[in-house]
Amino acid sequence: MRVAVLADIHGNLPALDAVLLDVGETGADVIVLNGDVADGPMPAQTLERLADLATRAVWVRGNSDRWLVDAFDGDFMIPGLPTSPSADWFEWCAARLNRAHRDLLAGLPLSVTLDVDGLGPVAFCHATARDDNEYILVDSPLDHFGAAFAAIGQQTVVVGHTHMPFDRLAAGRRVVNAGSVGLQYGHAGASWALLGPDVVLRRTLYDTDAATTALWRAAHDLPGADGFVGNVRACAGDAEAVAAFTQTVRQQQARKR
Repeated sequence: MRVAVLADIHGNLPALDAVLLDVGETGADVIVLNGDVADGPMPAQTLERLADLATRAVWVRGNSDRWLVDAFDGDFMIPGLPTSPSADWFEWCAARLNRAHRDLLAGLPLSVTLDVDGLGPVAFCHATARDDNEYILVDSPLDHFGAAFAAIGQQTVVVGHTHMPFDRLAAGRRVVNAGSVGLQYGHAGASWALLGPDVVLRRTLYDTDAATTALWRAAHDLPGADGFVGNVRACAGDAEAVAAFTQTVRQQQARKR
């Protein structure tokens, strides 16, 4: 089995459509939707497009998927982290979903495992095996990697969450970040990964001028739309993104003490 991994679409339907065309040309058997699929400028439209994949899609829960459900239910608490959108962001997105969308997101698992050609059993989770909102970076300490994935036995794990692709050996395990389809940092194009028989980090270039026009038309009143659309047009640099995520990691670790 060959697997395409799409993470962090964040309601960017133009980017998703471009990636799906590329995925179709690879002959991938399964598409893993590795969390944070819908919150963004086109939430309902994105979920409908993904639903069209039917049994080809394997869904995994991301933190934003969980927060969308909370916002839909009127029970959303602001995470209070520098990389987390505002409550208004999620309330706007949730207001555009219907009950079927909400129930789909509410039923997603924290992780799934698939047997991939050439790699064997591979675990897929949005952030880490223990928490859908735990930030782990390519340069995180080895003990952080070890603790974050201690609950699973698979020697290869694929994540998303930080929107920055990497492939590294850490604490005896191969950890792959597929990057972000909808909100990339540090590079042009939509990032995703193709697994089987090895791991290939892919990048799909798409018409970001046309995408920003479509996204703005759909969500000009979305709180935070300026920043999102601006990043699609000209993405944040990798140093800026790493600095923000490093600050978030420190805050998360401080809260656990």
